[in-house]
Amino acid sequence: MQPSTAEHQERLHQTFVAALDLLDTQRREPDRWEEECLSYALGAMACGLYSAAEVELAAFGRPIAERPLEEMALLEKKPSRFTREMLRHGLDYVIRRGLQSPAIANDVSLPPAGHLAVRSFLGASL
Repeated sequence: MQPSTAEHQERLHQTFVAALDLLDTQRREPDRWEEECLSYALGAMACGLYSAAEVELAAFGRPIAERPLEEMALLEKKPSRFTREMLRHGLDYVIRRGLQSPAIANDVSLPPAGHLAVRSFLGASL
């Protein structure tokens, strides 16, 4: 296990905020794909799994045409769960918690993985 650098964590926090800011600018809530990516990224950061969060944040920006059709079909059957406000609140909590307990900021190094591998690791129910 290698510790995640504070710079890496801060960069991912900023990337998460930028994703939410993009949605704010577009005046919309995340679509099911975006919501899933952001919620898994948030969960990964809360667990100190910043490498997994990075995979999810990269997937957030994936163009619609490049999203797996079968995964999209499964997501469309699920109700939305998180709003931009809820995700922003969650990130604030993760950041505050990390400041209070630096041990949480450890990153379990994962081998290079794809989006679905991270979801499986985090227990996604696709």
